[in-house]
Amino acid sequence: MRWPIALCLLLLAACTQYGTIRETMPQGFQPWQSMPPEYRLGPGDEIEIKMIYHPELSDRMLVAPDGRISLPLVGTVHVEGKTTDELARELKKLYRKELRDPDITVIGRSFASQRVLVGGEVMAPGVYTMTGRLGVMQAAMLAGGFRETARLDQVALVRRGPYDKPMLRIINVEAVLNGAGPGNDVPLMPYDIVFVPRSTIAEIDLWVEQYINRVLPFGRSFNYSINRNTNPATQ
Repeated sequence: MRWPIALCLLLLAACTQYGTIRETMPQGFQPWQSMPPEYRLGPGDEIEIKMIYHPELSDRMLVAPDGRISLPLVGTVHVEGKTTDELARELKKLYRKELRDPDITVIGRSFASQRVLVGGEVMAPGVYTMTGRLGVMQAAMLAGGFRETARLDQVALVRRGPYDKPMLRIINVEAVLNGAGPGNDVPLMPYDIVFVPRSTIAEIDLWVEQYINRVLPFGRSFNYSINRNTNPATQ
């Protein structure tokens, strides 16, 4: 999954292109699950492909910037966005055309795709690398902190859940800052999206459609509203 540089520029423009307020329940989201989703490969990750019965074909390699790897016999394979198990199954199908009953294991050795997207009412919206445990508030601090127009009690956390469907959780960062709700500062996962809305605007459908859908492989039909009075997930 690529995070194009142009996205950062689009993100800056998005900060002034929200829709109108609409008090509705979020649509198209599955229930929030605290269990982290399986890690999905991205550019810069190092993987090891082990061919049990053909060790001469085993190799360790880096995922290229375009999300692909090059393998003997089968050529170029797109791996970005796949789990190691999904990639192993795909490689077995490809190698069956060349080998009898290939037994393949894919192991992640190092991961460079530890990035999150921070947008909305922060000083420096963009993509940031996770170098350790990172919470919602810490991610906002990496993005230069909050603007005066930020609505801190309605910060949206979007995460890809099972079956590539999005999950939404509303984080009360204001409570975290005041010491009243430290448990709200949810640890982030790679490719999470933190969106800080304006203090006077609840609706962000337009931002979701134009920007989030270009980053995460969600369906193009979903949309949601950040409701002022309804929290779709328990903090």
